[in-house]
Amino acid sequence: MTTSRTPSTGVSAAGAGSAQAAAGVEDIEFVSPPANVSDVVDDDSRGCHRRYRTVSNVLATTEPVAAQADEDGEPDEHLHLATEEPTSFDEAATDPAWRAAMEAEMAAIEDNGTWEAVDLPAGHRPIGLKWVFKLKKDAQGSVIRHKARLVAKGYVQRAGVDFDEVFAPVARLDSVRALAAVAAHEGWALHHLDVKSAFLNGDLTEEVYVAQPPGFTIAGRE
Repeated sequence: MTTSRTPSTGVSAAGAGSAQAAAGVEDIEFVSPPANVSDVVDDDSRGCHRRYRTVSNVLATTEPVAAQADEDGEPDEHLHLATEEPTSFDEAATDPAWRAAMEAEMAAIEDNGTWEAVDLPAGHRPIGLKWVFKLKKDAQGSVIRHKARLVAKGYVQRAGVDFDEVFAPVARLDSVRALAAVAAHEGWALHHLDVKSAFLNGDLTEEVYVAQPPGFTIAGRE
């Protein structure tokens, strides 16, 4: 729900309705406010009458803003979508950049011999997989890389049944700060690099089964 503020000396309802009809848009519909609206809306109406509309009505009575091109012919980056990163494989599959990122992730997984395709034994339940998408940006906010990660839905695993211990082999920020402090004190040069893919150098002693990745199911072995 959204709010709109209109001055008390505005145009008449009949005049506004005629203007909307002439423009070929649907009529603006106002709705009753929620009971607790005073608790969540700041009151800075400055003497104007506050009226409420549904989001669907706002979208139905407005025209989409067309993207403009800059002097180099490139799309103007001042227009941003509410969500730049897809939330599912279906959303990302139509974008060549995200598709290439997923293919790179699958290539890294296969090159490291992470798994092998097998028939699911009776009595076992596979862990589902999902894609997580992230845009890597530079200091100016420009997109420099599309990053796709295939992760397991670990929340379906049960302690003592599917796993016994949990490890998180990542650097603590305290360790990074300590290293930076020592380097500054000793006059050392620090170098930063981005690791595209990291894999644990070890073999599982347990049997773990995961479902095939969305969008990358082996033909004939679905």
